[in-house]
Amino acid sequence: MARLLIPVMIVLCGMTWRLYELLDFGRTVYNHRPGACRLVPGIDKGSEDVDLVREEGIAFVTSGVVFMQPHRAHVKGKIFLYDFNQKLGGGAPKAKELPIKGASFDQNNFHPHGLTHWIVNGVIRLYVINHSNDFKHSVEHKKSIKSPLFVRPNDLVAVGPDQFLLNNDGVAQTELGNVIEILTFYRGGSVVLWDGKEAHTVLSGMGGPNGAAFDAKNNKIFISEVNKRKVNVYDISKDKKTLTQVSSFDLYTVCDNLSMDNDGSVYCGCHPKINEAAVALNDCDGVSTSASQVLHMRFGEDFKTIAVSEPYANDGKELSGSSIAVVHNNQILIGSVCRGLLHCTIDDPSVL
Repeated sequence: MARLLIPVMIVLCGMTWRLYELLDFGRTVYNHRPGACRLVPGIDKGSEDVDLVREEGIAFVTSGVVFMQPHRAHVKGKIFLYDFNQKLGGGAPKAKELPIKGASFDQNNFHPHGLTHWIVNGVIRLYVINHSNDFKHSVEHKKSIKSPLFVRPNDLVAVGPDQFLLNNDGVAQTELGNVIEILTFYRGGSVVLWDGKEAHTVLSGMGGPNGAAFDAKNNKIFISEVNKRKVNVYDISKDKKTLTQVSSFDLYTVCDNLSMDNDGSVYCGCHPKINEAAVALNDCDGVSTSASQVLHMRFGEDFKTIAVSEPYANDGKELSGSSIAVVHNNQILIGSVCRGLLHCTIDDPSVL
């Protein structure tokens, strides 16, 4: 019996330590900014994803996500437009709520999550992940796109006209099921290609694939894997149906959504203390807060090396639960899962 007890105790101690590390107990976040920061007025129910249209100097923002939280079904889903070309002066930065038209569109069941765009003949086409009040999933475009392979979509990235890669960050459809997935290290995540007509699974067995970004110049896909605290780099095949891993990097933090910069680097909004995030993201309308962090990742020419810097970090008092960061025109927008949208100026590009 004693001989059996010792290995059991070793395994339990190992699992306990891994869980302690996973939840970031004992980690300290030190506040710093790239410049002056102000919350964007009118956005207080989340700015979970921000998609930059660099050619126009504008960004679209999703607000009001309900992710396995039926008690928040009353929150109205919205899409905002932020113009990086606006003159700020001493006033607050402004975002405009966009009207959503369509007689057949059910706005009461609209809770936008990730979004992406593709420009066709000068027209910006948006693709927006939507969760209904009863947690059914679709991608809203000119029409609602649905597939049994859209299991638990979190983020997506356009890779062509009417083509996108979509990340399912797991399989559970309830908060409890999601916790069990995380604690058991179950790899139920997948990446799905929508080719314009149907969906195809291109990656499976992943540990919480979340954010995605596409580098069209170098034909690379970047995917953050939250349960592994990694960012992965892939080559994408011509038909978009095959992703071949090039590299994988440990970030030692939970990175949410990704955005591409015009120099080929990648920004990410992260959750540096997941124990705080687990509480705060289930208390969106309460007082709980969680730390925020922005990482900037620069890759070597072969995408097998990485240099990482931290342009922004906060203990959660200024911005709680950061999920995305987008940089343009010496400005940075930092979104959050269910709170505000933070605008910061970049006083010196070297801080990036």
